Amino acid sequence: MKIIKGVKISPGVAIGPIYYFERYKFPIPKTYIKSEERDNELLRLKRATSKAAGELSQLRELVLDHLDEGHARMIDAQLMALTDEEVIKEVKKVIQEERKNVTWAYFDVMTQYEKALEKTLYIYHKERYIDLRDVKKRVIHHLSAEKQYTVPDLTEPSIFVSKRISPSDIIHIHHLNTIGIITEIGGFDSHSGILARAFRIPYLSNVLEIDKIIGTEQLILDADEEKIILDANKNIMKEYEKRVRQFSISKKKSLAGHAVYESRDGLPFHIFMNAGFLSEVEAIEPSSVQGIGLFRTEYQCIESNSIPDEDDQYETYSKVIKNMSGLPVTFRTFDFGRDKFIDMLDLEMFHQDQLFDDWGGISFCLENPSLLTSQLRAFLRSSVHGPIQIMLPMVSSVDEVLKCKEILRNVQIELREEGIAFRKKINLGAMIETKDVMQILDDLAREVDFFSIGTNDLSLYLIGSERKSSLIKNHYHPVMFQAISKIVESAKRYQIPVNVCGEMGADPYALIGLAAIGIRDISVSYSALQQVAEVVGNISIREVELIADELLSAEDTIEIYTMLKNCLLYTSDAADEL
Repeated sequence: MKIIKGVKISPGVAIGPIYYFERYKFPIPKTYIKSEERDNELLRLKRATSKAAGELSQLRELVLDHLDEGHARMIDAQLMALTDEEVIKEVKKVIQEERKNVTWAYFDVMTQYEKALEKTLYIYHKERYIDLRDVKKRVIHHLSAEKQYTVPDLTEPSIFVSKRISPSDIIHIHHLNTIGIITEIGGFDSHSGILARAFRIPYLSNVLEIDKIIGTEQLILDADEEKIILDANKNIMKEYEKRVRQFSISKKKSLAGHAVYESRDGLPFHIFMNAGFLSEVEAIEPSSVQGIGLFRTEYQCIESNSIPDEDDQYETYSKVIKNMSGLPVTFRTFDFGRDKFIDMLDLEMFHQDQLFDDWGGISFCLENPSLLTSQLRAFLRSSVHGPIQIMLPMVSSVDEVLKCKEILRNVQIELREEGIAFRKKINLGAMIETKDVMQILDDLAREVDFFSIGTNDLSLYLIGSERKSSLIKNHYHPVMFQAISKIVESAKRYQIPVNVCGEMGADPYALIGLAAIGIRDISVSYSALQQVAEVVGNISIREVELIADELLSAEDTIEIYTMLKNCLLYTSDAADEL
């Protein structure tokens, strides 16, 4: 028996064969063709480049609509590389003279160009090298006769294994036969991690020995204990088969009982759920939560690689609201940060584009007012089915909020003139998740109805790290608790509620700290709901508040972690004695 370690991204256990997937590194068929087959191979090349050109043209329109002409020209560079006469001429020559099949010929020619450009120090040539790589992947994708090498296609219940997995991959495979995920690269707070937890797929990352599990007929994935077991004996296998059955049952049933509304000492506490897909909302029993605290609307776009129109959005939002049976739903406007837009476009060149680093959130929507107007119309139209709130992501200035309020007022006027009903009172809130906004909290509090703290991004801005890395250590960083305390105090001054909707709220120890400094509303993923409810139901907030001053004066992460862990153990023991 061999054990391989990793880092838990999403809880759960699974037993099964692996499905190894390495995008764009699929076999190139190296076969020679007959003379009479040359014309057919050239026709295949024409069709493949035509399909690739069509896709790039659509991407160009998307980029032009939602970014600018400068970034659209990056697509133009790929279109030029795709139709480069010298490249096409060379591929035809290889097919005609060397009688290689078209996929082999195209791969060889493009690889030669890449190697030549890779050696140069000129920036222009480096950029063209990236363009060629993207184009080569796209064309070979259309030339490939084996679709399973370009699109994940699990034909039997399997554990998906890859170097990394993108959000779009998870969206594609979660309804197939995926029973688990193992990757070499990936972080707890990555968008892929958030999706895996939303779909309740066991996921272990930072697995550095993937080469040792490739070809394994069957393995045990224990994300709960952060390990992979190879060649398990009969007793171990029997034990895990029982755990897999229990996990399967827990996935199928809704959370038992009713939502927790207060702590052990009777103080009110609100626990909401984060979601991004209608299927997540349909799977829960509304009585097990107090509402949806964050609905990530941009996940619809990643799912379809397009932005739904107003009517499609209205249909989705209406179904979400109806499924919650009168409980409140907080919809976040499209949050197209750099990483999410890259996931939609799936172009390597955009990973190299540093111009993307500082845009996203509500500023993206304000730069594309027609996009925001359509979404606000869909929100308001759907509000007749139940209570909703609208949340603005990545707010950096009061002016952004004022512009959104003006657009919202104009939408309300339009709908009244069109005779379309909508709820009169809809709260508008701001997500607090950047360093800059921390300087204008009071000014912002005067203009909004609530604050929502996005702890994932806030920690990136205040402490510094990357989403692809695990950010759990940031949950205990002194800077985070000091910042959140400042946000809470500002909200109190202006009598508006404040909610934590990042992963920090799902961490039992961090949750103790949040309760100590005044947080009474949190929103977490489905997989964390039960654990969070148990913590809240067992703690005495009045006792927890006693550590607030010590917590805010702490100087390092280990000190805070130890303090919170001991506090949770103490409050849990006290609850057991009652």
